This record gives sequence, structure tokens and C-alpha cells, in this order.
Amino acid sequence: MKIVLGTRGSLLAVQQSEALVAFLRAAGHTVEWKRFTTHGDQWLAGPLGKETGTGFFTRELEEALLARDVDMLIHSFKDVSLERPAGIATACVPEREDPADWLVLRADAPGDPVIGTSSERRLRFLERALPRASFTWIRGNVPTRVQRVRDGELRGGPLHGTILAAAGLRRLELDLSGLSVRPLAAHELLPAPAQGALLVEARQGDQALLEALAGFHHPLTQRLVRLERAVLAGIGGGCQQPLGALAVAEAGGVLLRAGYAVAGELRWAESRGGDDAALVAEVLRGLGL
Repeated sequence: MKIVLGTRGSLLAVQQSEALVAFLRAAGHTVEWKRFTTHGDQWLAGPLGKETGTGFFTRELEEALLARDVDMLIHSFKDVSLERPAGIATACVPEREDPADWLVLRADAPGDPVIGTSSERRLRFLERALPRASFTWIRGNVPTRVQRVRDGELRGGPLHGTILAAAGLRRLELDLSGLSVRPLAAHELLPAPAQGALLVEARQGDQALLEALAGFHHPLTQRLVRLERAVLAGIGGGCQQPLGALAVAEAGGVLLRAGYAVAGELRWAESRGGDDAALVAEVLRGLGL
């Protein structure tokens, strides 16, 4: 079967698709690439926020899928809108990479560093976790942001570090020599819902392709990500909300944690158990929602 794969054009988007492409080719399928520049890739005028709307990094790809310009899509799951277009199916959710965020600093960073981030979630958590730091917005792909830190300058001012998803750094295998890299614990910075996970989409009714992708599906990852996105849905927000959520499998069920910056405060909540609906409801109550 010939399959046309659509992704964003960044090096990370391509790299995080390689394992699935290899899986399909090993099964005898032919895979061709089609890369897209989305509105989110083009808009570099400021930090991300609620005003950027839904589908910021996915709309153009999903339109191409429905128009039959491509056969399947691979997204960073955290970028996918809660409300997805009719006619598109979840083909598979591959096993998740590390969901954490990493603090990447210059070796000569002072005790009161200037840190670049385009995420309100990261900003609100780190104002608490790193009280001596100050923050500035930064945009661009992962290699660009790492290079900005190496340069030590951004828009005429100093830049000592940035926050990046561990999954992206691991997948790209970037050279971080000469930089200080510190994984941030969940109590310092909860990841975005579905961070580190991928979503593969296909058209509903494309049964042959859906069956071909089934072997790459990881049910536990899908369950954990669904819980995190259910918290996001519960606050009525999109992917740029200042919400961190992380579900972790443990003996006897799941630990679901969330943190939400609202009304000038950072609220935290967690729940343990095996009933998914009850987990989400308890966390939302803990967040005061």
C-alpha cells in the first residue's frame, strides 16, 4: 500500500515520525512524505497565548487529510485541539517519550538568569519554582532556541536559558555540550497535557490503513493522555492554557496530577485510583472548577 504522510516541516516533526515510517515500511508499505508550514510555524511575533486560537499547529494538515492530499498525519499530541474535525479518526497513539520539561542553561548563567519561554504554563510554574529568574518570550524551533541560548542574546538583551520538552531533545539528539541541562520535576513544572505523546490521524473509513497502523498503538499511553486532556476539557481551554497535567500508571491504578494558573494563583490537585471519570472529577474539584 502506498501511504502519503503529512507532517509539519520542522526537523523535530520529521524525526518523531521516523519510527512509525520504519514500522510501515518493514510491513511492506511504501511511505512518501509531504511537509507543511502551519500558521503556528509562521507566526513568530510574540508569545503563545489563548488568542492564537485552536488548531494553531494542526489546521492545515487536517484540511489536507480531508482533501485527500495526504493519507495520514503525525502530530505532537499536545498541539491537537480538543475538538477535532469530523471525518478524521485516531489511527494510533504510539508509546510516549519522556513527558518532562528540561531547563537548558548556559554554563555561565548567573543566579538570577533570564530564561526564554513562549508558554504561559511554563512561565507561571517557574515564577514559583525559580523565584530569582526573570523571563522573556522566545519563539522558533528547538535547534533555534538552543542556539539562542548559546549566543546568550535575544532582541538586544541577555538570554541565559530556555525550557524545552525532554521528548523533543531526546528525539533530535541535539548536541548540548557546554550547556547545563536540568530535568524539572513534576512538583516544579507539570508538563502540558499529552506532552511527549504523538497522535496519528487518518480518515474515517480508511480501514486498510487503520488496520496497518493498529500494531503501532500503545493503549496505556492513550489512556493516560486521555485523562490529561479530560482535565484540559474540564477547564474549558485549548492547548495554550496555563495548565499542567500528568497521569502516571502505578500499582492499583493511575496517579493524576494537575496545576492551573488562575486568578493570580497556581492551584494544584491530584487523585489516585482506577476509575478514570472519578479521577478527572476529583482533580477538577481540587482545582476549584
